[in-house]
Amino acid sequence: MNSTPTLRLDTAMPEMEKTRRLDARSELLIEDIGNYKIMSVLGKGATSDVYLALDVNTNQRVAIKKMRPECSIGMQHKMFAIESSLCGMLKHPNIVSLIEASRTDADNTYIVMEYVEGESLDKYSSPDKLLPVDKVMDIVRQVAEALNYALQMGVIHRDVKPANIMLRLDGQVKLADFGCALLFNADTTQISGAGSLSYMSPEQISGASLNHQSDIYSLGAVLYRLLTGHNTFNATDNYAAINQIVNHPHIPIGIRRADLPKEIVRITDRALQKSLEDRYQDWKEFLSDLYAATGVLRTAKQSDEQAMFDLMSRCAFFKDFLTVEIWEVLRASEPRTFRHNEALIREDEHGFSFFIVLKGSVAVTKQNRMLNLIQAGDCVGENACLYNGSPIRGASVAAQGEVIALEISKERLEAFSKDVGIRMDRAFLRSLNDKLSVSNARLLQLMGIR
Repeated sequence: MNSTPTLRLDTAMPEMEKTRRLDARSELLIEDIGNYKIMSVLGKGATSDVYLALDVNTNQRVAIKKMRPECSIGMQHKMFAIESSLCGMLKHPNIVSLIEASRTDADNTYIVMEYVEGESLDKYSSPDKLLPVDKVMDIVRQVAEALNYALQMGVIHRDVKPANIMLRLDGQVKLADFGCALLFNADTTQISGAGSLSYMSPEQISGASLNHQSDIYSLGAVLYRLLTGHNTFNATDNYAAINQIVNHPHIPIGIRRADLPKEIVRITDRALQKSLEDRYQDWKEFLSDLYAATGVLRTAKQSDEQAMFDLMSRCAFFKDFLTVEIWEVLRASEPRTFRHNEALIREDEHGFSFFIVLKGSVAVTKQNRMLNLIQAGDCVGENACLYNGSPIRGASVAAQGEVIALEISKERLEAFSKDVGIRMDRAFLRSLNDKLSVSNARLLQLMGIR
C-alpha cells in the first residue's frame, strides 16, 4: 500500500470534455444478456456502457454495466474485478445492490445491479443548482451510514464523489461504484492511487496506507462541494491541485458561503483536516455530529416554514386559497431571498419556473428599458409554465431592494392537486388582467390621452 500511486488524473477532466468524447462515440446495438432483456441505454462511460434491462424471471428492472472488450485488460479490468467480487456482499439501504457478475471473456464482462430511478448529485454540485442545506446534510448523513456499514464489511470505497451518489425521487440516497474499493482480506489485487482527484485525501494522493479516514475526508469534500458548488481548492491544473490538497489548508467554507450555520462549518472543516489526528477518528463520531446538525436544521426549518406560511397568508396572490392549499404550495416551492439588483429572471434564457413575490418589488425590463414594476402579491415569469416546450424569457426581472419570493417549477405546477391548480389558474388570470390594465394606462399616456 506504500507504493507510488498511479493517479487517475483523467477523472478530474472537466465534465464538458468528457461529454464531447462520449458524444463522438457511436452508439452500438447490444443483444439481450442472459435472462435480461435490454430496454435502453442509461449512459456511456470511459470504459463501460450502462443499460436498463428487464429481468424476465422476476419482471424487475435492473441496470447492467457492460465493459467494452478493448478495456478488458489492465487497471480498468482490475476495477471491474473488485466490484464483481462484492456481488451479494454489501446489503444496505444506501448502497446500490450488486446482483450478479460475469467475467467469462472480454466480450461478456458485465455486472447486474439494482436500478436506481433518480439522478446523480453531479446535477447539484454547481453554484446555481445547490440543494437546500438541510437536504444536503441529510444526503451526507445517509452516505456516511453506507460507508460506516461498508467499513464493518471490510471495505473502503476510495472514490466518494457526487457522480457516485444517486438521489432517488423519494429522497433516498444510494452510493454506487465500488470499483476503486480497498478490500481487507481479499484475494483480488488491489489498485494503488485510484480515486477522483478533487475528492481524494492527502494520504491517498501521497500513496500512504489508507484507512476509513480517507473516505471521511472524501465525504467532507463532497459536503463542501454540495454546499458551495466549488472544490476545496483553487487550481488551474491537476498538479497544482495535488500540491494544494497535500500541502496547503483547504479554502475555509465560510469564505465560499457566509450564511452557513457555525456547526456545519465546523463539521466540514474537521472532516477536511489533513492530519489524521485532527480529522474525525471514526464514522460514529462523524455521524453523531451530522445527526445533531440535521436536528437543529429541522427545527430551524419548521420555524422558517411557519414564518413563510404567515407571509403567504397575507399575500394577495393567495387570498382565495385555503390553509391546507397554502401549505401544499409552500412545500412544493423553493423560498428565495434576493438582494438589490439581483436577477430573478434573465431575458433570452430558457424558462422552467415562475416566481410569486411575497415581499418587496421587482423591476421588469427588456433591453434595459423599464416595462413594469411588480409589487408583492403578484407573480412573474409564469409564461414559462403556461405553455408547452421550452420558452425563451422575453424580459429580465431584478429585485428592487430585498425581495422574498417563492420559485415554483413547471413540473411542480403540473403536479398540484386539482383544487390548487384551479386556484392557481384564477390567480394567474387576475395577475394578467392587472398587468394588461397597467399596459393600457401607459399606452394611453404615451398617446396623450388622459
